Amino acid sequence: MLIELTLDEMDEVIPIAPTGTQYGRYVSNVLVNLERLIIGIGIGVAMLVMSRLFSETGLGFILFMGGVFAALYPFLLGPLIEISRRNNTFRELPYGCFFFGLVEDIESKEILVDEIERIDEDGELYIEEVREQEMRMRISDRQGFSFVVSTRDEPAYESIVPNQSVIALIKSYSRDLRSPIVSEVYVVKLGLWVGDVAYLKRDEFLDLANEMVDMY
Repeated sequence: MLIELTLDEMDEVIPIAPTGTQYGRYVSNVLVNLERLIIGIGIGVAMLVMSRLFSETGLGFILFMGGVFAALYPFLLGPLIEISRRNNTFRELPYGCFFFGLVEDIESKEILVDEIERIDEDGELYIEEVREQEMRMRISDRQGFSFVVSTRDEPAYESIVPNQSVIALIKSYSRDLRSPIVSEVYVVKLGLWVGDVAYLKRDEFLDLANEMVDMY
């Protein structure tokens, strides 16, 4: 079942500033690629050290500020900038619906997420593939609306089975929901949120869900 929401209803459940849940989810995704995280922090520390060598010049100040920015970006500036941008993009989608449906099917498979260039002991360049398990869950309702949510697989998702009730927020630039963006999905029986990205004020969304259920 899809229930069209007003702009006020949607604004109530989509944050502007990053929430604690969004910050935690963002950082957990950053930590997946630990090598790049270490490189980013290493560059920041190196720039801070170099700034001491040029402390009497304008270059020293530039290196210091660049080092602070690089070192803090993965855990402070990055989440603030990226989450705020994502929240605003999601809020700007003019059409949204509350979705109540069921898990249609669920599958887990290995996918390629990155390729890293490395040099072996003989000095030869080779590509190392970084792979992880992805869970894909199709949700649908009795009217034939169907959406797919893809997310990094986690042990908690093993409890999800077909025909469990789910709710979500669906947003799009068009009223007929072409090219929709699906928020994280709440599996009602398990009290479990599914999705790599946290879009919602979750407590407010569950309150809205209870109101929708009572009305319909």
